[in-house]
Amino acid sequence: MVQAGYDVGGDGGGSERLIGHSLTLFFAIFLAIGAVIGGFGAIFYQSEVENYLDNTAEQERYRIELLRYLVHGTFDDVIGDLFVLAGQNELERLLLGGGDRQRLRSAIADEYLAFATLKGTYDQLRFLDLEGREQVRVNYNAGAPTVVRDPALQDKHQRYYFTATLGLRRGQVYVSPFDLNIEHGRLKRPLKPMIRIGTPVFDAVGNKRGVVLINYLGRNLLERLGTASAAMRGEVMLLNADGYWMLSPRQEDTWGFMIPERAERRFGHDYPHEWSLLQTRAQGQVRTDNGLFTFVELHPLEPGRHLGVGHLAHTAPGTERYVWYLVSQVPATVIERHTRGLLMRLLMLGAGVLVVIAVGSWLLALGVTRRRLYKAQLVALAHYDRLTGLPNRTLFFDRLEQLHESATRYGRRYGLLYLDLDGFKQVNDTFGHHAGDRLLEQVALLLRQGVRRADTVARLGGDEFAILLSEVGDAHAAHQFGDKLIALIRDAEQLHYQGVRVGASAGVALYPDHASSPELLVRRADQAMYAAKKRGKNKCVVCRRLVVS
Repeated sequence: MVQAGYDVGGDGGGSERLIGHSLTLFFAIFLAIGAVIGGFGAIFYQSEVENYLDNTAEQERYRIELLRYLVHGTFDDVIGDLFVLAGQNELERLLLGGGDRQRLRSAIADEYLAFATLKGTYDQLRFLDLEGREQVRVNYNAGAPTVVRDPALQDKHQRYYFTATLGLRRGQVYVSPFDLNIEHGRLKRPLKPMIRIGTPVFDAVGNKRGVVLINYLGRNLLERLGTASAAMRGEVMLLNADGYWMLSPRQEDTWGFMIPERAERRFGHDYPHEWSLLQTRAQGQVRTDNGLFTFVELHPLEPGRHLGVGHLAHTAPGTERYVWYLVSQVPATVIERHTRGLLMRLLMLGAGVLVVIAVGSWLLALGVTRRRLYKAQLVALAHYDRLTGLPNRTLFFDRLEQLHESATRYGRRYGLLYLDLDGFKQVNDTFGHHAGDRLLEQVALLLRQGVRRADTVARLGGDEFAILLSEVGDAHAAHQFGDKLIALIRDAEQLHYQGVRVGASAGVALYPDHASSPELLVRRADQAMYAAKKRGKNKCVVCRRLVVS
């Protein structure tokens, strides 16, 4: 039996105990709910991140496909215009060799001028004869188109685009590399991106008579790509077959294959792993440490494609592998910024929720603890002495029954020490009930300190106390224990009241030596205690009677 005291009088530290127990329960509730919410929050965060990445990937695939159609549509338009110019009525009559040649050239130039003004995307429109001499040329002149007069017409027979176009068959189209315009051996400033597109022209009997060339202002294609990609999360790039940028978020990276100081600025230099993937797949998507890359291989001139004007575009010899790469990059910083922002929003929301949970958990813990303490107080009032905090008569007899059952089952000996104070009535009458109560509290404290942890000290009423000795060797050991307790009380200075000396008389009875039942054991111990008083008090007397079978 474990000795226990209980504070049931007044506040007695009740507020501190309430707060202490409430805090323990609060942390248990708060941590449990917090762990559940944290788990759901982590699952939600992971799900949202995956949804964001999936949605971003899907949108980038869709938009890169739209940009691919935009590029093809642009080339369809240009090539369509090329065939319109190649089939011009005045040009056909000029090729027949009849009529006023100068007037026909002037009519062709006027139509070219109107065409250039209307389109606004062609730097030059030209017709060259078989010798490479310009017969008609219109320059756009930055929005002020003009017809170039005869003295300024040039011989282009050695230019690569003329010879390449002249070597084509009817219906074939030449598309030059996308590069920067060069004049007199030097890059034109400001930089002028250019694509030259041409087709041969034939007279009515099928003889090749020259070529029609369009110098397309590549800036328009790049601007259209930039405008169309404004709503994309990714940064759009256009690369040539060698991985040089023609369109990049950083202007200083472009045209490295023509500007010596930018020669090292290549996609493969910055993104070697991604570049290797681009070269092995026609299209795809990959996420790396550098972000999400979506790419598609572009062929500006696809063979056999209908152009909407009754012609078929045929790939010119040597241009079968003319390829660009359209790439969208959602940088890792953009992805991290989104996920970090989502995390911060969740943390802020979680902090608010946790504050609410903390308040609710505290109120719940406080209520539950208050109820538990109130219930414990009711139990204490029923089982503990209000003054000393020792087990009362009810709890004493309950523990006595338990101890007796255990001793009976296992064949053990236990003892009962019945103790009554000597001099208590004189203190109570002389110094008042307050002094008597204080005396009882101090005796209870001494008894608790003097017994073993397994023993039970109880106040049976008035100045009577009982001690259950859970295990005792024999009557001599029990007598020694009783003498020790009497000495504690007799020698305690705090129990001396202005000449009134307080002591104790005790009686001891053992099971099964002196009694066969708890009730009989109590009577025998009580009788031994009265015997001690008769012998002069401040003594411990062991019951001399044996059990009668």
